[in-house]
Amino acid sequence: MKAVYFFPLGILLFITGCESLFNDRDVQNPPEFEYLIQDISAELDLDYEQRNSARSSLERGRDFHPDPAALWELAKKLQQTLTQEQKDSLLSRHFNIDAQIISEENDHHHGRLEHFNRMNDRIILLMTEEQLPIYQELIDTKMTLISDIISKYQNKELERESMRFEMMSVMEWFRAEMKILLTKEQEETITMERGERDISWRRGRGGWGRLSQNSDEIKLAMQNALELTPDQISTLELIGSTVKTELDDLRKTYVEGTGEISAEDFRLAIISIMENSIDEREQVFTEIQKEIIEIHRALTLRFMRHIRWGRI
Repeated sequence: MKAVYFFPLGILLFITGCESLFNDRDVQNPPEFEYLIQDISAELDLDYEQRNSARSSLERGRDFHPDPAALWELAKKLQQTLTQEQKDSLLSRHFNIDAQIISEENDHHHGRLEHFNRMNDRIILLMTEEQLPIYQELIDTKMTLISDIISKYQNKELERESMRFEMMSVMEWFRAEMKILLTKEQEETITMERGERDISWRRGRGGWGRLSQNSDEIKLAMQNALELTPDQISTLELIGSTVKTELDDLRKTYVEGTGEISAEDFRLAIISIMENSIDEREQVFTEIQKEIIEIHRALTLRFMRHIRWGRI
């Protein structure tokens, strides 16, 4: 089973209004937690003891809500308590795929949280007549590519890992094209208004965990759940840093047009960078750690059906 240790995770920097603008509040039993427990309980036919231990493990992560770091203790517990049949079911190929959830989950893992899709209405109003047809063509191309990727996955032409890399390549390409298309002033306006929408979204969900914006604690939650050794941590951080640099350099070259890279070549290069790092990462993790990572990812996709990052 292949697993990927993603380079330093980007954290959604949410702000909230009113009294919670000045106070970090612990989230007490977020309803999304119970929704997730109900989902996996029905899907895996958890017994009473499994359900209670899963709920307790999930509640220990509430300080991270709504960040998926809240799910690490649950992933560890499920790795220990699920039968092999239940694990196979949890990690099996699922064909009911929400492209929006997949793309937002991908963005979160890779720290590139520029969800232009949820800013579509403002982008259209800000654009000139010359920009609009280009923007629409980019949107159409992105959705076509994403649909093709999902179809290939559903037809068993792609494994989950390959699907994630291809999805990432499309999102990276789209953001690079938007960087080329938008003026600096337009980018600044969109960034500011996206922050305001995040405020509205967070306010409507009753707060957040006190550690949900702490990147060091989020990273530590993963390290603790996996019980990583100092050598493993050091090696993984080095691999992650190298991959991030390669991706950033590629994007810069594409945006600036210095390398004469086509859109297809750009996407293929993204996939190649990620695939080339797999063998190195595979050598770092134990089999148990790999399984916990896979369970965590499966839980994250289910969790996002309820939390829906960035939705207002």
